Amino acid sequence: MKNKNLLENIEWTSWSPRKELLPEFNIENNELSIVTGDNSHVYGEFKSNMISILNLRTIIFEALVSCQNVKNKENSIFAMINFYNGQKKMLERDYADIVETDGGKAIKLYRKLDAPENAEYVMLEIGARWCPGAVVEWRDINLETAENNPPRIVKIATTYKQQRDTLEENLEGMIETINKAGESNPDVILLSELVYETCHNNNYTLDEKAQAIPGPLTDIIGEYAKKYNSYIIFTMNEKDGDIIYNTAVIIGRGGEICGKYRKTHLPLAEAEWGTSPGNELCVFDLDFGRIGIIICYDQYFPENSRTLALMGAEIIFIPTMGEDEVVQRSIARTNGVYVTVSGYTGSVSSRIINPLGEIINFVQNKDSVYATEEIDLNKRFFTYWMSIGDGNGETKVLFQKERMIDNYNNVGKDSYIVKPMV
Repeated sequence: MKNKNLLENIEWTSWSPRKELLPEFNIENNELSIVTGDNSHVYGEFKSNMISILNLRTIIFEALVSCQNVKNKENSIFAMINFYNGQKKMLERDYADIVETDGGKAIKLYRKLDAPENAEYVMLEIGARWCPGAVVEWRDINLETAENNPPRIVKIATTYKQQRDTLEENLEGMIETINKAGESNPDVILLSELVYETCHNNNYTLDEKAQAIPGPLTDIIGEYAKKYNSYIIFTMNEKDGDIIYNTAVIIGRGGEICGKYRKTHLPLAEAEWGTSPGNELCVFDLDFGRIGIIICYDQYFPENSRTLALMGAEIIFIPTMGEDEVVQRSIARTNGVYVTVSGYTGSVSSRIINPLGEIINFVQNKDSVYATEEIDLNKRFFTYWMSIGDGNGETKVLFQKERMIDNYNNVGKDSYIVKPMV
């Protein structure tokens, strides 16, 4: 099947769930096209016949797409790769990803997939939906064999540190915690929220606790990141001119600052202490993958974690003082990503959660200080009957491809429609 061009060997069948949703289908010069007309509810696709993949374990799907008048390309333009067993029962159904665009004129769809166990056939679906006035054309459709996807292992350490009386004692505690976690050779160490500034002795002013980035605190933590060849994520009160933020800092393996995120949602008490909110959500490309960070109160606003997931975050790190296991597991489950939490409210508030919302490790008690877990960022997590019908669907991809973002435009008090009771 290497470099096999499906348009030369496969017959396509047009399909729509109802005649009222039917678009115009065309096949000409080895191109497939769908013209949707004025119907905003249009739903149509081309389906291939069954393609044998017996004894082939990994495949690559590719196609180029040109489109006009499509607002939500992720949702409205789709290609699906469906796996079936020898009895032609569906096992798994996967979307191809939009991996690059060319000024909005040409789009590349791509997906590399390991076939599920017992898969013997693949069937392709290529379509357009819910995009009135659109013209969508596909060309250069290919399905090829490939080498297996290798694992992408990351070792995560989350920590729990009890606060002490002074800033100096807290810094000693941070270093003790990093030293203990560092002995396990993790790729990244997560510390709880404001571990340096949070003291039993609350006589420090915010200005006394705050520092610049880079500054003395980041320099010290950088030495330990370098010592253990590990990323370290911690939060601190950052002073930038006259303004003070609650900022998460990523220290790189060589001790350098890789990035920072300023907490965007502040509880009223924190704002009244004089902390200001940040105004930007960020993802960071580290050497093992893409991550995002939210801080404590941020976790109660699902727009933050959803935005990070849509930006491609594979792990969301949450340094926090507040404890809410249900919310944290929900963030993992509803975004299909790993979540790592370092909490303050008892040692078990520091936990590692998989994309199904399952806690896979946590700090056992205050004496154990840290917990580590090796995760595979190439591992896929499926749920039976998740959107796709009688088979397995991958939550992470489904939640991105099927999100109706047009319905969320300008969401705010003024955009709500209140209808009277009748």
